[in-house]
Amino acid sequence: MRGFRHTAVARRLRERLGGADDRGSALIEFIVIGLLLTLPVFYLVITLARLQAGTYAVAAAARESSRMFVTADGDAAGETRSQAAAAMAFADQGFRGEGKVQMRCSKHPCLSPDSVIEGVTDLDVELPLIPDFLRGVVPSSIHLHSRHAEVVDHYRARR
Repeated sequence: MRGFRHTAVARRLRERLGGADDRGSALIEFIVIGLLLTLPVFYLVITLARLQAGTYAVAAAARESSRMFVTADGDAAGETRSQAAAAMAFADQGFRGEGKVQMRCSKHPCLSPDSVIEGVTDLDVELPLIPDFLRGVVPSSIHLHSRHAEVVDHYRARR
């Protein structure tokens, strides 16, 4: 008798809360909960992919700009070549015109034998899908920084 009474109470409660017919609501609940779980994961994947591309861009730009400077004929040509190499590295990862590269030398002229040439790169990666009105409240970009050093060959002929 007790089980019968419990079901009757549950039935009356269902009728008061909107009827006894619950057919089809499980599908709607599944879709809503699925979207609520899927959207943050989707955003996380997009954001991490963009940050990974930025990390590859700054590392490649620092490495290649240093290498291009070391193999140049003179300091002016080295600076031009290093800027072009960094621009190509940034563009390869989808950051055309966004990164900065700076070359530092341990000796002057820069291409003296045993001189250390260091390429320093910086990039601000904008986080995707952040509305403009939130940009002042929450951080909307992440700063990436990389450096790479190359040594000028000891037996390099002075030019």
